[in-house]
Amino acid sequence: MNKKRILVAVIATLPLLAQAEQNETINLEDIPVTAPKIIDNYYAPSESSSATRVEAPLKETPVSVQVIDNKLIQERGFQAPNDLANAVAGVQPVVGYGNAASQYFIVRGFSNLGVNYRNGYRVSEAYTPHDLVNVERVEFVKGPASVLYGAGQPGGAVNTITKTPQRGNFGHINVSAGSFDAYRTTLDANGEYGDLSFRINAALDTADSYIDLESSNNWVLAPSVLWRINDKTSLMYEAEYQRTTRDGWSNGLPNLPEIKRADFDTTLAEPWNVFKNLNQNHRLEFNTEINDKLSFRQGFFDARAKRSINTVSPGFAGDPIGNGESINAVNRVAYSQKRDNPHNTVSQTEFKGKVDIGETKHQWLAGLELSRAEFDFLGSFNFLDTIDLTNFQPGNVPEINDPANFGSKRVAKSKAIYLQDLVAWQDWRLQLGLRSERVKSSAKDPLTGDNPKQSESATTGRVGLLYLFTPQTSGYYSFSQSFVPNTNGRDASNKIFDAERGRQHEIGLKHTLLPGLETTVSLFDIRKKNVLVADPNNPTFSIENGEQTSRGWEVSMAGDVMDNLHLLANMSGQKAFVSKVPNQQGDRLFGVPRFSANVWGLYDIHGVLPGKLSVGL
Repeated sequence: MNKKRILVAVIATLPLLAQAEQNETINLEDIPVTAPKIIDNYYAPSESSSATRVEAPLKETPVSVQVIDNKLIQERGFQAPNDLANAVAGVQPVVGYGNAASQYFIVRGFSNLGVNYRNGYRVSEAYTPHDLVNVERVEFVKGPASVLYGAGQPGGAVNTITKTPQRGNFGHINVSAGSFDAYRTTLDANGEYGDLSFRINAALDTADSYIDLESSNNWVLAPSVLWRINDKTSLMYEAEYQRTTRDGWSNGLPNLPEIKRADFDTTLAEPWNVFKNLNQNHRLEFNTEINDKLSFRQGFFDARAKRSINTVSPGFAGDPIGNGESINAVNRVAYSQKRDNPHNTVSQTEFKGKVDIGETKHQWLAGLELSRAEFDFLGSFNFLDTIDLTNFQPGNVPEINDPANFGSKRVAKSKAIYLQDLVAWQDWRLQLGLRSERVKSSAKDPLTGDNPKQSESATTGRVGLLYLFTPQTSGYYSFSQSFVPNTNGRDASNKIFDAERGRQHEIGLKHTLLPGLETTVSLFDIRKKNVLVADPNNPTFSIENGEQTSRGWEVSMAGDVMDNLHLLANMSGQKAFVSKVPNQQGDRLFGVPRFSANVWGLYDIHGVLPGKLSVGL
């Protein structure tokens, strides 16, 4: 049961006093906060970088991309990345541990849990909470994106673009309050001093919950600095620190038909249950324009988290103390994570250039990416006595601190070279991409010492063709591929599993219905092979002959219906199913609705108040 909070927000723009050389006060209203190069049509930016790694007009990109900008995040009151699924076509949220905020989604039928992207850098982690306070926009690239981003599911890639230092001086403070004693304060401040620009984003929030025993507190600090060495060269450093604590934390209630008999505030937790998470990331980027036709970028990214978990959760059906079929005899599992520390580093070296060959114009990209991802965890669990959820009183079980009985230290190292060419000839646009990658992985068991290793190489590509019928209308076709190493052990003959392979065919139409109102219609067919399934001859092992398919359509509309009426509308219909597994043929994939839709409208009311009054639904 998940009741929505009622939030009341008060927004105040507080000038951060700054002086020019003549000690004149700078007019804050004239300084834009939005990121550069993104044209500010309501909910419909004209350019994006995530699908191509270069700024490119969306109307001329043969890929389906949806951009959620900071304007929409603020106006919708989104606080957690999960919320963004309510503003995109064909996307559902992946819920984190204990309903904690998650940055993962099911995109076109396939979950991207464990792999995300921040400013184009791969972030390999699971269930690490992230805030939206320092997010400029989030770009959903539909379909396989391995050619630019490496190993990943074929549904798509989600790239979060953070706020960076801008020219000028401004400051904003936002204060909100809501039900269950929810309070939140955020800060966004920017300053410019000569060739240096500084920006800091921060958030602090606390809240109780409708769930008994549960409360949370969270703080975020994200400073960044940009040094403009000269007109063509810059160096930027960005950091982010976040600490999240959830007391009374649990993984919810069991999925039983008669769960409605329990009170809405029922929990399986004990008073000593807690989730603690501290994560940080750092980015350092050097950019220079060698000449008018060639530029160079070197970037480094480091992300790490430390967390501890001590909780009680619903047990598993068929466990040793019962089958959990009755609300009067619910079994529980005491779970403790002694160590849960993801850490990943990425280095990217890129050259970008422009060249004309005959009548064709080329915008090319060549890059080298090195990455290392580690997930080190150690935990314990045991089974508790059954309880009656209709008459349950927490506090009768003392805190449990059993020795660890499971864990793993997983390490994946990757080396990749990627190439891309964006070709323009008259009204035609062609996107060609190729990536060659080698991934070495291991999974050491800290209890037994076993350390199986494997190595996987893959070459993936993308071809997209687009035609501009008019400046307002374009149609496109694209083919793209994906791969994901299968790192879960070996089969019954001790053979290492081949990587999962995915491919997508997509056709689409992009059209400007009205000036500032953009529409995209797409049809897609995705197929993923080498999915691990149980070995029918030896159920304790797996084989890699599974296949999954997702096909469907999407419609998105974003922008201005009138000068004072802004619209965002999405619809999606799809069939995601098991296309090749004995006894499971045709079964639907988990968490994928056959039809979904969301609509948001914002109406500006002029002349009522001195400032701006808007009403959204």
